[in-house]
Amino acid sequence: MGSASSTHRRDNSHNYPATRNRRSSTRRPTSTVVTGSVSSAGSGGSSVPNGRIVSGSNNGSATTAAAISRPGAYSITRDGAGPTQVFRVQIPQSVRPGQEFQVIAGTRTVRVRCPLESRGGAYLQISVPPDPIARPNTQGMAVLTSVTGVEGGGAVPMTAEVMAVNERRNSVQSSTSSAAPPSAPPTTYMVTVPAGINPGMQFAVEIEGQRMMVTCPQNVQAGMNLRILPPPNIPSPPSTNGVSLDRPPEQQQQRFVPPTPPMMQMFEVVVPAGVRSNQPFSLIANGQRVLVTCPSNVRPGQKIRFQLPISNPHTNETPSVQLSYDSIKDGWTRTIRVTDMKFQWVRMDENGEIDLSTSARFDVKHSAYTRRLTFLEGNDPRMRTGKLELVSANESSVDSSVKRDGVEVVSYSEIADVHQKGYEEKVAWFQDICKNRLRIDWSDGHIRINVRRDYLLVDSIMAVMSLGRDDLRKIWRFEFLGEVGVDAGGLAREFYELVTSQIFDADTGLWMSNSTNQMAMRINPASEISCPEDHLIYFRFLGRIMGKAMFDGQLVRGHMVRHLYKHILGWPITFEDMELADEEYYNSMKSLLQVENVEDMCLDFTFTENALGVNRVVDLIDDGANVDVTIDNLPEFLESNLKYHLMERVKPQVTELLLGFYDVIPEPLLTIFDFQELELLMCGLPKIDIDDWMKNTKYDGNFEREKEKSKTCVWFWEIIRNELDQETRARLLQFVTGEYHSRIRLFKYSKGLLYLTCAIAVKGNDGNIRQFCINGVTKEYTLYPKSHAVNGPLFVPSTCFNRIDLPEYDSKDELRDKLKLAIATSATGFDIE
Repeated sequence: MGSASSTHRRDNSHNYPATRNRRSSTRRPTSTVVTGSVSSAGSGGSSVPNGRIVSGSNNGSATTAAAISRPGAYSITRDGAGPTQVFRVQIPQSVRPGQEFQVIAGTRTVRVRCPLESRGGAYLQISVPPDPIARPNTQGMAVLTSVTGVEGGGAVPMTAEVMAVNERRNSVQSSTSSAAPPSAPPTTYMVTVPAGINPGMQFAVEIEGQRMMVTCPQNVQAGMNLRILPPPNIPSPPSTNGVSLDRPPEQQQQRFVPPTPPMMQMFEVVVPAGVRSNQPFSLIANGQRVLVTCPSNVRPGQKIRFQLPISNPHTNETPSVQLSYDSIKDGWTRTIRVTDMKFQWVRMDENGEIDLSTSARFDVKHSAYTRRLTFLEGNDPRMRTGKLELVSANESSVDSSVKRDGVEVVSYSEIADVHQKGYEEKVAWFQDICKNRLRIDWSDGHIRINVRRDYLLVDSIMAVMSLGRDDLRKIWRFEFLGEVGVDAGGLAREFYELVTSQIFDADTGLWMSNSTNQMAMRINPASEISCPEDHLIYFRFLGRIMGKAMFDGQLVRGHMVRHLYKHILGWPITFEDMELADEEYYNSMKSLLQVENVEDMCLDFTFTENALGVNRVVDLIDDGANVDVTIDNLPEFLESNLKYHLMERVKPQVTELLLGFYDVIPEPLLTIFDFQELELLMCGLPKIDIDDWMKNTKYDGNFEREKEKSKTCVWFWEIIRNELDQETRARLLQFVTGEYHSRIRLFKYSKGLLYLTCAIAVKGNDGNIRQFCINGVTKEYTLYPKSHAVNGPLFVPSTCFNRIDLPEYDSKDELRDKLKLAIATSATGFDIE
């Protein structure tokens, strides 16, 4: 039995966050029903059939689940020490075989399903497992930790103790050779001192299957938190997993068995001409684009070998590559780095090769940045913190496997295989991983979230922000206090829909409508003014809710601007992303590239923020007010504006949003999606009214005269109606407009689907409606359909926004092929020729 070092951590509680909550217009009868499925196993005489308990509630002890009557988060576990009770009940006369009926079993009310061989009046024998124990979270909300040392928004400065822990971690990583992956930093755990333990006394804890003793420090009392650092290299005893039989049928998940190490396959390649020693080059191996570094002693024309894991060693077939790189040029793509098996972004040049240019100057067409999030320990172990920064896209990397408790549960080869699949297959795989490999089993405890409808947002924040990261991967059950309802999935859908609708409401002051359109939401840079005491708590909460909804296969009611989805995925952001964030300012920035004498504009490296009618001048670089914009430093001026508008302006808010999201979802799992797929997964696939779409479409250019009767337009609508599925139609909207949801005049939700009408009508920042426009062009102008919202020309008037340039093709087959390729490549940032 080992021992663990401990550090004192006092309870961190927080007052209710101040927010405006809307009252529901519907009130329901006052009653409380708590369900929890239990499977009966009869005992006793064989003459009495066994009944199956399908749900139960408890009306007795205050420690049981049914006694929960206050808002908050409750950890529900089974009391393994309690006895299983056996009851003999009579089936009511009116009950038919297979029908359910209620039984009072001691202090509990359970529902029993009548066996097929039994009839009304017969007797059954049922076994009721020990009562579920509900433990309320008495620690309160976990306080956020500021890495900048600035207090505010719900965050407090990092303590010296935690700062020392993070510094030790950094020293371990920085001292590790770059040729080998860094060793894992020591992991700390939070434990609660049990009741009856006084300073100096020892108590037992179990960490990852290892039992150890902890000594209670002198200044700590029962019920307070300790951060402990287990001793290293303690062998774990042999263990096996047991499955509880008292779960609801829908929670009967399989215990995950860690996969065997993948088979490795040797690849031999010839170093291409022009590649120098220690220079990277890319190639396709096993269906994946990989990044190989030329060894120092190898020259072009010589052969080198490397290994990659393969998922199916029994077949010689290589997974098909969806994109033909012969026709894709000038864009960013993700590769696997064979030196440490991490995913890395590289830019392909106009010849389809890796762009190895060393120019550090900003280029509006080619430069891109990705966010880098470094996780750090927080003051409260339940709530880690992190450092967020923008780096050049080729400097960003992410793990290609997922581990749980130090054991690999998703391998690189699995993720690589899924990269090549379609959207629906990706979603099915993702949900299976979350349910069967990452979710904590029902028998290991679940979480009940109690909220009051009239105080929904306040209660939800208090509950969710009191949970640790492990609790976020447990099964959640919801109850609206004072209402009759059994959470069989409907309450969960309602919870996520209502909570996200409220927090995305612009009236809260946290989010604001995008200037380009009024339905894509962007973070309000002045959220600190609207909610000075706790605005960062809201963003951390929203990140957790969005991640948990995605983990559980639920939808959220809020769409964000495109670059926020890219930040979640770690995708490159470019100068063009500014257009969907602030079209007017984007147009003013790109117009500077047309000005011959920029000096005459009298600009400097500052930006003027307007918050609640008050102007504030912000330096884009150090001492920016004293640096004039010239033709020589114009690239740096555009670069600083991109970084400020897409990150620095709202960095604290984005940091908490990402931290909350990754409290639930491991980042490597998200590498299978692009930002368009992520929005579809989080917000749902739309069901598009094609007839209404056609009625609200205008025609221009070569189609202006014949309009929808033009041959190419007839083929276009036939392909959309008869050959594109829901996903591809939604992607077409994203291709043309930037966000499939945002160009609509009316919308409604029904049965999990978003119904769009007048699907492509935009209400811009000028208040005018911009209809979907099909502009007829010749194939000499462009061979592929071109959208100005995503990958169109850099210099187009703002009135071209929401327009697709459609060449006059010679056949329907040619139109179909070119349209599908344009849609497929729209998320990659590639130009196609």
